[in-house]
Amino acid sequence: MAVLVQEFEATGINAGSFASLAGQGAYRAATFESMACDNELVKVRERPAPWPGLHVCTVRLKVVDQTVSSSNSYTAPVSVMANCPPAATAPPDRCQMVGFYASTSRIVY
Repeated sequence: MAVLVQEFEATGINAGSFASLAGQGAYRAATFESMACDNELVKVRERPAPWPGLHVCTVRLKVVDQTVSSSNSYTAPVSVMANCPPAATAPPDRCQMVGFYASTSRIVY
């Protein structure tokens, strides 16, 4: 639970700001900008995946925070871990997201 709270708060929202923003009719939308996986990421090259089929990608999202009176846009990196074939626990025909980290000190594995 502590990890989920940390990652949620890394997006810029905590319990107090959530209540305030809800009262302002605020919402957040994100669109995909770019992605770099595995061998393109220094940390992954230093510590390879512990099993075949585990991939780590950094996805850059363009985020727009909107309220009734204002708008703010920025880019945010998010680490996404995907379990893909030939991993024994992956679906046979596709990848499955197994975790994500939004904080700057995010965990690679």
